Amino acid sequence: MDYFTGNVKDTPSSEVKIGNSKNTFIQWLVTKDHGTSYALRRFIVKPKGQIQMHYHEYYESLYIIKGQCKVCVGKETRRLNPGDFIFINSKVKHAIVNEGDEDLEFLCVINYADDMKIIPLDEEC
Repeated sequence: MDYFTGNVKDTPSSEVKIGNSKNTFIQWLVTKDHGTSYALRRFIVKPKGQIQMHYHEYYESLYIIKGQCKVCVGKETRRLNPGDFIFINSKVKHAIVNEGDEDLEFLCVINYADDMKIIPLDEEC
């Protein structure tokens, strides 16, 4: 495939099911099905929603489009706002919490690792 176009309005959304994550939705915009070695995903985290602490083999880069969040990475906590981005390496535990009053929207690019399993951790952010 030479190129692919789409629109988020036409892309299915599903709830994120990592442990006790809540009020978080994902859209897979570009995937290996399009002939890439990476995936581009769009997340919406509703107010007070979260992605539970977890880790995985693949690495990821997040870019915040709208809203504010708390990101716990390893033993550190960061606050991110629109325009901010973060890289999270393979096997580094992390969680994302929307502490704001509006939807958090971010893009996330991941590589395809041999093992795509997500390991939830029983830890708070």
